[in-house]
Amino acid sequence: MEEKTCGGEPRGMQTGVRQLLRWFGIALIVISMLGPAFATVSYGAEDSQVKTVKITTKPASGQINRRTGAVVRKSASSRSKKVARLPNNKKITMGHMTFTTTKNYSRKQRWFYIKCGSVKGYVPVNQVDHVRYQYRKVKAKRNLTYRYGAGYKMRKKGTLKKGTTLSLCLETKAKGSKTLWYRFRYGKKFYFVSSKDLNLTETVRIEPDRDNGSSPAKPSDNGSSGTQTDNKGNETKPDTENIVTPPKTNPSVNATVLQSNKKPMTAQMPKSTLTAWYNSLLKMANLIETNNLKYNTSGGGTTYKKGLAAKKVNCATYISWSLQDAGFEPSGFCFYLGYGKIYDQKIPKNYFIKSPNYLVQTNLNMSLADCVKKGYLKPGDIVGWQDGYHTMVYKHTKNGKYYFFSVGPTSVANKVVHENTYKASYRIGVIIRRIA
Repeated sequence: MEEKTCGGEPRGMQTGVRQLLRWFGIALIVISMLGPAFATVSYGAEDSQVKTVKITTKPASGQINRRTGAVVRKSASSRSKKVARLPNNKKITMGHMTFTTTKNYSRKQRWFYIKCGSVKGYVPVNQVDHVRYQYRKVKAKRNLTYRYGAGYKMRKKGTLKKGTTLSLCLETKAKGSKTLWYRFRYGKKFYFVSSKDLNLTETVRIEPDRDNGSSPAKPSDNGSSGTQTDNKGNETKPDTENIVTPPKTNPSVNATVLQSNKKPMTAQMPKSTLTAWYNSLLKMANLIETNNLKYNTSGGGTTYKKGLAAKKVNCATYISWSLQDAGFEPSGFCFYLGYGKIYDQKIPKNYFIKSPNYLVQTNLNMSLADCVKKGYLKPGDIVGWQDGYHTMVYKHTKNGKYYFFSVGPTSVANKVVHENTYKASYRIGVIIRRIA
């Protein structure tokens, strides 16, 4: 007869249950020991969190481009109520763009939603210039059609394959459309794409506050950069719109500036950058010589077109025009060098020092011969004197002579803009090197 326990279960069954529980406990111990080896990577659960966030475009910046000022309206219509009038050249920020029609993609049918202090409202796109965008990189989640305007009735431009990376620059509202659209840069022009075709989320690590008061990490800009238009607001013409990275504080660059007079800059200009730079310097030199531009201290203008119309050029405008032609800087970008310093004209103060695209040395006060011999000066460097005003680009040293791309009264008259030589004893004050 089978023996039973006081609970009524057979004793054999009770023994089996105990054995099972014993093995189960052992298994739990083993799993707890091996757990870290098989657990999902958590990046330190106590120290951070992984979070999925929505990608959004950041506001653009610009300025009013209308002699009589621009009227800010409550909505995107010339019949809408007036909110305020902003003076010419007033700086503004743009949150998004709005199309006022479903079929016409011309600039006349677009408005910017802008902010300027307490003023908020809409102004026509063609009344804004010096537009600087902040880009966000996203990928197409399927093959997508991109268009000249925001809206499915707008004319098609082409198709991009799934996985293509796009540089979004501004959220765009389409009249009568419930779908959000984005403006994006493709090459040197801009088009529009539906948000439904894009992967608009990203996974980021959020760091908690520390005792030292540091703030949580924010989603990265995914390689943001900007674009600026010409004074007429021509946003899509390759000869007037070039890619430019907005100045950002760069600790490594600032450290180089502080140590600039102690040792040569280590970072070199990439070969592709040097090639593009030389091509533009030669192109502008040939244009200056072919069109017989005359040397003038006023320089003729901040763009080559203005200089051509005035038939004038100087050392600083030649180098500035070449930077614009190479696509390194936007139309109208102009500066000059002298006495060991960088002088701002149509650029933000300390632009080169703050920009991660350049390394800078100021107040160097070293002879041209020593700069080359000790490795301070490299081909393609933008150079200024210590004891006077001059802006030029170092080319190479050959047979004991130091050659530069440079404009002066003699070089223009003799048409040798890209073949100037200077004495070894002349003292260098400023060196600017593009490293991107």
